[in-house]
Amino acid sequence: MKNNIYKLACECQYFANNHIEIKRNIIQYSNVIYTDYDVLGNIKQYEILLKKLCDSIEKKYPQIFWLLKSHIDNYDNGQIIHFSSIQAIVDCIVSLEENTTERKKIFISHSSDDKEVIKKFIEKILMLGCGVKRTDIFCTLDHTTIRTGDDFRNVIIENMKSCDYVLCFISNNYRDSEVCQNEMGAAWAFNDKRVLPFKFPNIQFSEIGFLNVVKQGADITDRSKLDELHEELSKFYDIQPDWKNFNDQKEDFINFVNKNQNDYALSDNI
Repeated sequence: MKNNIYKLACECQYFANNHIEIKRNIIQYSNVIYTDYDVLGNIKQYEILLKKLCDSIEKKYPQIFWLLKSHIDNYDNGQIIHFSSIQAIVDCIVSLEENTTERKKIFISHSSDDKEVIKKFIEKILMLGCGVKRTDIFCTLDHTTIRTGDDFRNVIIENMKSCDYVLCFISNNYRDSEVCQNEMGAAWAFNDKRVLPFKFPNIQFSEIGFLNVVKQGADITDRSKLDELHEELSKFYDIQPDWKNFNDQKEDFINFVNKNQNDYALSDNI
């Protein structure tokens, strides 16, 4: 299915970066000192993810498929060499899949003061959970979206025009930002956009002022609403849904909000 390769490659990339480590050992034998390396972590789980990625790329990238399979099969014969090669191949697949995108599909409207939660939402919910490509998301947290010398207002409007979805993340910071309020107003002005407001748990719609017209908005920690988003994006973009993976990523996101952002204390609905 479309985007399935990218999602699996991102999962492998994320797993290797967060659950696998290379330990350097200094070993002395007689009068000779040399360096050895160990690859530590849940290698078995990593191998399961890699095999899924292999299966998904066999038809589209046959040469890369055989190269990746060879390194997986020979991993035990030289862990550090094959692990490093596997990482490079996965990075290559991510890059190839990202470069197939012609335009942004999802526009993120947010306050820069909420960047940590927004970054985690993009990573856990959209990319790893739903399989949306990084290059399909317009977010000013990514400094490559607006080049030096560009008028940021024009860049924002053009990307909003071309996207399918506008996700608005409403917080006290968002409410107090004139730029954010203008973005939301512009989003509602486009009749062909699917505008999905997500509010932070520490703010009520009755406190949002003129933004309280978005009655259908949901809390960013509302599990049922996040499930609805996953289901909708999967159908709209023809992405094969992986509910087990999505539920894991969803719980990671909610736990992040709970543990690391005291200002975004979880609401009663979870």
